[in-house]
Amino acid sequence: MALAMGTLGASAQEGVGPETVYELRTYHLNEGKQPLILARFRGKEREIFVRHGMHPVAYWVPTDEPLAGRTLIYLMRHKSRAAADASWKAFSSDPEWVAIKTESEKDGPFVKLHESTFMTLTDFSTAI
Repeated sequence: MALAMGTLGASAQEGVGPETVYELRTYHLNEGKQPLILARFRGKEREIFVRHGMHPVAYWVPTDEPLAGRTLIYLMRHKSRAAADASWKAFSSDPEWVAIKTESEKDGPFVKLHESTFMTLTDFSTAI
């Protein structure tokens, strides 16, 4: 964690308050869809998250089987759990997002199952 904070600097702690929650999202992908979803996240998707008050922290792809090549894991920061719910609702109906998803998934959905876990920092953690 110290390395991450050293790299991210003080700006990583902006917006972190007593109600802050982190959301760990795991996307189990349909075969062959990992490169496509990564391309979509590199594009406008992250900008739309931010526009709706969500703060992407980091993205990972597993390197070991059975998850390699078929999983995307990412961490989001939200002002509160209520803010997260409102942000996801607004995001899912955002016309730009709907158009991007529709176009990018015209040959089939990327995600077959997603998991979402909301978490709070412990008192001995460094905010990210």
